[in-house]
Order: sequence, then structure tokens, then C-alpha cells
Amino acid sequence: MNRLSSSARSNSTRLLDCCGGTDKLLPRGIALLDTLLAAGGQTVSKDELLAKAWPGVIVEEANLSVQMATLRKALGPAPNGEEWVVTVPRLGYRLPRAIARSSPLRPSIAVLPFQSHPGDGEDEYFADGMVEDIITALSRFRTFAVVARNAAFAYKGRSPDSREVARALGVRYVLEGSVRRRDSRLRVSVQLVDAAEATQLWADQFDGEVAHLFDFQDRITEAVVGLVEPEVRKAEIHRARRKPPDSLDAYDLYLRALPLFRGASPEVNAEAIRLLESAVELDSTFAIALAYAGWAYERKETFGRGLSSEERRRALELAERAVDAGGDDPLVAAISALVFMSVGRDGQRSLVMLRQALAGNPNNSTVLSLCAFCNVMLGDLAFGRECYLHALQIAPGALDNYEILLGIGLSHLVSGEFEQALEWAQRSLAATGNGSAPTGR
Repeated sequence: MNRLSSSARSNSTRLLDCCGGTDKLLPRGIALLDTLLAAGGQTVSKDELLAKAWPGVIVEEANLSVQMATLRKALGPAPNGEEWVVTVPRLGYRLPRAIARSSPLRPSIAVLPFQSHPGDGEDEYFADGMVEDIITALSRFRTFAVVARNAAFAYKGRSPDSREVARALGVRYVLEGSVRRRDSRLRVSVQLVDAAEATQLWADQFDGEVAHLFDFQDRITEAVVGLVEPEVRKAEIHRARRKPPDSLDAYDLYLRALPLFRGASPEVNAEAIRLLESAVELDSTFAIALAYAGWAYERKETFGRGLSSEERRRALELAERAVDAGGDDPLVAAISALVFMSVGRDGQRSLVMLRQALAGNPNNSTVLSLCAFCNVMLGDLAFGRECYLHALQIAPGALDNYEILLGIGLSHLVSGEFEQALEWAQRSLAATGNGSAPTGR
């Protein structure tokens, strides 16, 4: 047995196709393998596996061990001689990510419990609450996966090497931090690590007063979440650039398109469209790539080059397919809403979708900026400007900040506030470094 793959039978069910060996597995074994495959290489806790294989029944953990042994026997050894199913001590089980992969492989991140002063219950409570908030907020992003709280908190009270955590949990990125108190002040230090490369991507410190603990916690959560997503995206883009062209999959093609996506020249825009069209040709249900492909066509019109009737039809088709494949992703919904407004002239549908997207992930700067642009263009200048300013606040290092700055200027221009519009436009030009900021979102 030298091959393991999965195929979708429905939106929520995956079955094994293991060289014709499905008849070797009983329903509980299929349920366990189904759960491991769905986790996409992440660790699945023993409690979750027990609940999936014995729904509504209380059984001893030994039953899980027996079923896992049967599953391993049915699968046989992997080509490298190792087991398909990896035991993660004290946590659960997982499939190697390359094996579990059945759709574009999202990067994954583990948020470890923050270290605090031993024996200080109040600081520990604050640190744990903050980590839980960060995990919850990051889980709203669909462009990467976040390890569940139970798996991450198995490392509480320990100081593991980030590479050890990455291997055990099947993740690439690790977010870790610490909380220190001095009199009435707290200092929170946070860092994001690319464990596979053993490099620190980002680090920062936050200071606040104990008297304003919950406001401080909210401020840190918003800042961390706003910074993590752009840093992970940049790291993934760099990773894709290093891969040989003949080994690129749909996800890699999507990543390679992202830096080109915001280019103003026709040639750069055409290459972004080519890469995104190639990505969705390889995977017709890759929702975020479908959405970006539709957006790439829309940007041709934004730059004044216009769309042919065929390009207009294609942009709307891609947006509809994106919504069908992943409309519950706030970013997919927000991008598609822009296409429906700008290309399809359906402002009412766009605003409904944007309200839902913003409620689904209020900390995504791209969702905020798209909501801002559409609202400004449809007449709600105050709300649009508020969304732009919020996007700028939570992601000051985002790749599209020059567009956000220009969008704020656009809101002032439409309001007749010409001096403010000029000021923000100049800030946008300065942010590009070459004076070529092309659009307001």
C-alpha cells in the first residue's frame, strides 16, 4: 500500500480511497480517518475522536487505542516506512499534512499559552483570557487554520521549542508571548515565529494599566490579530516564490498572484489574472482564488481600461462561483460583493453581503477596506471613512495601506473636503514609494 488520498462525497463528508482498501475498515475506523483527514494535518484531540467514533456514548480511551491500531494496520506503512497516523503524546493523533491534503493547503498556526509570573493567579487569568480571545479572533480568518485551544493549552506551564510544537501539532507558524507585571502596569510581549524556517517574523510589546485590564486585553487582541494575518501572508508568498515552477499547485499559484494583484500596469494585471485562472482551473472550488480572480478583472475597470462583455461576464461568474464554494468566508463574501457592485451594478446585494462579512470578521483589514469603498461609492461617506480608519488602525503594515489611505482621501473628496482629500492622497503616494497608488481600496 503506497498511496493515500481522499475524495469529497458531500460538503461535510470525506471517504478514504486507499488503493481499494476501504473494505478493511469498519464504520468507526472510517469515522476516525474521516475526522483526521478533515483536520488537514492538524492534531485532533482524543476527546474529539471519541465523540466522532462513538457519538452520544461514553467509552474508555482504550477503545480509541484499539481502533487506531486497526486503522494503522488497514493503511499499512507509508512509502518512507513510517506510520500514516502520527501519535501526538498527551494530545491525540494527526495525519502528516502532505497526506491529509485534499484541497489547497492553508498555512496553520498555533497560539501557545502566554507565560506569566509563577503563582500569580490574576496575571495567569489575564494571559489565558487574552490567548483565548486571540485564538477566537484568528479563527475567523479562513486563509489559515488555527489549532484548537485544547491542543495549544496542552503546552501550558512548559517552555517548548517552537520547532517541537510545529512537529507535534502539524503547524508552520507559532505565536507565543509573556505577561510581566510591575506595580500597577503590565507589559505583554508577543512574537510570531516561522517554526519551519526557525525565524522570527514579527515581535512587539504592549504596555497597559491593571486598572483597565479588559480594555488592554481587547487592544492587544485587535493589534495582534491585525498584524498576524499580513505577516503570515507575506511569509507564504515568499515560500511560494522559492518553489520550482513545475511544482506549483493551486494554492501556490494563488500566492504568486497576490503581490501582482495590486499592480497598476496592464501587463502585471494580466499576469495576476493568468495565475488566478490557472489556480481555479486546477481546483474549481478554491473559493478565495475564485474571488480574487473576479476582483482582478474588476480592477481593469477601476484603472479605466474597461471590461469587454466577455470579461464582465467572467468576473461575475467567478464571483458567483466563489460565493457558492465559500460564501461563509467573510473575505470571499466581501470581495464578491465588490464585484457585484462594481461590475454587476447590484449595490443592494453588495451592501447586504458586506454587512454579513464585517460581522463575520471585523478584524480583517481587507474586509474593512472593501466595506469602506463600497459604502463610500454608494453614498454612506461617514461609515465608509470609519471602516477605512479602522482598517488602518488594526493593520498598519498591510500591503494595501496606500489604497486605504487613498480611500480615506476619496471619502473627503466626495464630501467636498478638498484640503483633507489632498492630504490623504499625498500620504498614499508617499506610502507607495513611487507615486503610483491606483485605487481607493
